[in-house]
Amino acid sequence: MPELKTSTPIDSAAFAPLRQAALEQAQSFDLPVLHDDASGVSVQSVYGRMTLRVDRRGACAAEIIAERADFLQTLKDSLVGQLDAACPGAARALRWSDGAGEGALPANARLMTVHDVSDLGCGFLRVTLSGDVSRFSEDSIHFRLGLPPSGAHRPVWPQVGANGATVWPKGEQALHLPVYTARKVSKDTGLLEIDIFKHEGGRATEWASSAGPGEEVVAVGPGGGGSTVTGPIDGYADDTAFPAVARILEDNPDLSGKIRLYPSGPESRDYAFPAHPGVAMEMHAPSRREAMAEDACAGMEAGDDMFLWFAGERRQADSVRKAWKQRGGDTGRAYVAAYWQDNRPL
Repeated sequence: MPELKTSTPIDSAAFAPLRQAALEQAQSFDLPVLHDDASGVSVQSVYGRMTLRVDRRGACAAEIIAERADFLQTLKDSLVGQLDAACPGAARALRWSDGAGEGALPANARLMTVHDVSDLGCGFLRVTLSGDVSRFSEDSIHFRLGLPPSGAHRPVWPQVGANGATVWPKGEQALHLPVYTARKVSKDTGLLEIDIFKHEGGRATEWASSAGPGEEVVAVGPGGGGSTVTGPIDGYADDTAFPAVARILEDNPDLSGKIRLYPSGPESRDYAFPAHPGVAMEMHAPSRREAMAEDACAGMEAGDDMFLWFAGERRQADSVRKAWKQRGGDTGRAYVAAYWQDNRPL
């Protein structure tokens, strides 16, 4: 597949803070640093390669190389986020060599319509969306579901700004953007199924409970990891991650190991997982849910050949990721992700 390349000068920004921001992001997400010295820094990710350079006059520039237009957009947005944090105001002046496409829907976003909604009877609602699903694969199963405000008759969707970054609607038009797993994808029919865990008072739950055929949403992505796992797996998942576990079981018929499940209540214990001859499923009591991270850290002693798979609350995921790094665990043998955040005070 031919590479896509774009570049931009970065005016009014010093190289040192940009370099530091790039290195910190690489460290946070375990990204390979391909090059790093006083002349530039280059970081690789699943989306492509981002390079920051500085010339002898101190002028900075950025270059992005990616295989797909949606990945290119994702990296542009990432750079703008880094700039806003390291050099406030500098991102507004970016002008990309490939043209910004100002006012258009970003390349990593697609408008989709509701095809059907059904209650699975186990604490989940299954929503089937219709639209362009060509980008979904076993390597990319997660995406953001952009939901307009309740009662919005003319939703405002994201668009590309003059600096190439995604401009999101704000204020009363702001979208709710939860992340979901593509439970099933049919490229033949253009249908995408997601299972939404029912949270009392949750915006996605309220939307799905009343959504009707033809209602529009925006799907941003996919990204954030795939479903392929080289076992044996040592898995830990609360009910927000049950759909992702189901995908793993379906997409890895030769997998072995054990996955421990931590429901928040009795209803989600009945979520239907595909039968798998090689993977043992261990269902814990709801009272054990807050001990997921503790169990995962204890499981790290089981052996270096295991693939650590953890998905749940953010603070627990952070502690598991930290413990894996301290142990010297291979980043290629672990998937540790936050699927939600508990905002209650510690």
